[in-house]
Amino acid sequence: MKIVEYRLQLPLTLEEYYLAQLFMVAKASGEETGKQVGEGIEIVKNEPYVENEHGLPPGQYTEKIFYLKSKIPRFIAAVIPDSAMELVEYSWNAFPKCLTIYENRFLGEKFHLSVESMHANDRGTQENANNLSKAELKVREVEYLNIADKNNNVAITKDADPTTFQSIKTGRGPLTKDFAETCEPYMCAYKVVRLQFKVFGLQKKVEAYGHFYGIRNPFIDYHRKLFCWIDEWFGLKLSDIRLMESEIQRTNKEKLANSQDRSANAPTSTAALAAAT
Repeated sequence: MKIVEYRLQLPLTLEEYYLAQLFMVAKASGEETGKQVGEGIEIVKNEPYVENEHGLPPGQYTEKIFYLKSKIPRFIAAVIPDSAMELVEYSWNAFPKCLTIYENRFLGEKFHLSVESMHANDRGTQENANNLSKAELKVREVEYLNIADKNNNVAITKDADPTTFQSIKTGRGPLTKDFAETCEPYMCAYKVVRLQFKVFGLQKKVEAYGHFYGIRNPFIDYHRKLFCWIDEWFGLKLSDIRLMESEIQRTNKEKLANSQDRSANAPTSTAALAAAT
């Protein structure tokens, strides 16, 4: 198992980040669904919870299914069937503490992916924000992710460039590479990602690939969007976000149904989809 703690510093308050993250996840979910035939995110459940098996305080529970055919690397797609190219996500949001667990029904116990997060009013200086055990601390890697760094292997897009964007509503931005040292307000998301892929001959390669391309890079990309979308979410209430989530849940279901109808008639093979990555 490869354990990496990613630390994301942002020029936001904790209260702002809570709403911003919910907005970003909902909007991105809607944008990603239907882009590829038969792919996207199905939101199965989105409801409050009181108790859970992980000892988290009461919060919001979500369950989603990610259909990922074209995003599976070829060296993995070659050894698993089409039916296995999906992930089920179970998430408990008790902000500032959150836990998300992913399962693959085909791989079962051979696969483990979880994201354990703590959010704090600091600049990423906590040694063990998620209370990892001594054994995990010995193998944990720590990486700071800078959304304003143009040389972090994640290309900046014109519509989500924090180095040129300035918020009309808040005046924040553009961000310099060293913004995290002096920005006001400030906060840090501490995200501990545990990834295990126990398949002989593929474990180290998949765990390294999964962390870099499946976790690290999307963290940077989507947090750039989170900041650059600030004028869309700033001032919204939680009730506004919940309405947005309900609408995305409905439209995603329709997009997937239409996309699957097209998939049934499409000549594109799984191999061709995998080769596109």
